[in-house]
Amino acid sequence: MGKIYSASEAELEVLEKLWNLEEGVKQSKLLALFEADGKEWKRQTLNTFLSRLEEKGLVTRENRIVKAAVSREDYHYEQIQAAIDSMYGGRLSNLVAAYVKDERITKNEKNELKNILEKYWEE
Repeated sequence: MGKIYSASEAELEVLEKLWNLEEGVKQSKLLALFEADGKEWKRQTLNTFLSRLEEKGLVTRENRIVKAAVSREDYHYEQIQAAIDSMYGGRLSNLVAAYVKDERITKNEKNELKNILEKYWEE
């Protein structure tokens, strides 16, 4: 993918709702779902969030049907990769070393990480 996505907290709420639905939804139904959750958004507020998300390539809208354009996993992967690029020179090993070295993870977590790496190393 290689694209860095950015979304505000409210935009992420919209994405989460779309990811949970898994299928496209009419904008009016989406607004009703937020209202059921206690959000007092106006139609224009939701439309603004959707427009921003569409400009960012995170949602698509066609005939008032809204869909997430990227999966939750792809979005999170890109966020993590951007952080690793920014803070650890693009190297996951530097991130892991920082946590392991400073005893920020438990022995159990270290073993889990070791098992994960061994599993994928063998593939």
